[in-house]
Amino acid sequence: MRVMTSRARAAIFAPIGDEGRAARVENRLAEAIRSGVLAHGERLPSEPELAQMLGVATVTAREALVALRAKGLVVTTRGRGGGSFVRAPESGDLVEDRLAAMSRVELRDRATVYLVVLTGCAEIAAERTDPDEVEDLRDLLIPLNVSDVARWRSADSELYLSVAALTQSARMTREVVRQEADFGALLRIPLNEPGFREATATRHQELVEALAAGDAVRARESVREHVAHSLERLAEIHEAVRR
Repeated sequence: MRVMTSRARAAIFAPIGDEGRAARVENRLAEAIRSGVLAHGERLPSEPELAQMLGVATVTAREALVALRAKGLVVTTRGRGGGSFVRAPESGDLVEDRLAAMSRVELRDRATVYLVVLTGCAEIAAERTDPDEVEDLRDLLIPLNVSDVARWRSADSELYLSVAALTQSARMTREVVRQEADFGALLRIPLNEPGFREATATRHQELVEALAAGDAVRARESVREHVAHSLERLAEIHEAVRR
């Protein structure tokens, strides 16, 4: 199980603030689980540890975990080796059901926000990142002979979450986590197609090279082309599943 980049995780466990604390803890952890920052089977900090990290009362952390268990995003076990563990959310069929229930206007609206956020992240990351940090992203590039769709989807999500972390902005990283939780799974439906995976591999390579070169324009364009291509195919799938 891969551990997400430390900056992305730090953004998730940053202090939460005072307003609506239990709901905000719940929402932040739910977004982190749905986006893949917190992986299936990962053990969460204990209630006291979570409370300390987020700057809330232990009872607030407990309420948030109760709500997450009710949503099926966390499972808690007792005894030695027990604790609260992340539970993977949706299957592929449920993701397609979400797509089918979405109107064309809503799809376009969500896609617009996702595109603006992700391209902006790539541009800023290229301007701020350290070359050594970019090298870590190369581990996320998947060879074309890999046919495991789940692995492709995980790597695509992790790559963009890692790029967000390279902006060195906790707020921006949390926004990308939110976008991934809201729209990322839908955007990756086409990765079950070999030709789409090939195009994705090319764009991933282009993005990493642009970041390594500190080329903000090329990094932004690489992400824009990838997301636009994904949205074009997703729109076709959307039409098909709504018939």
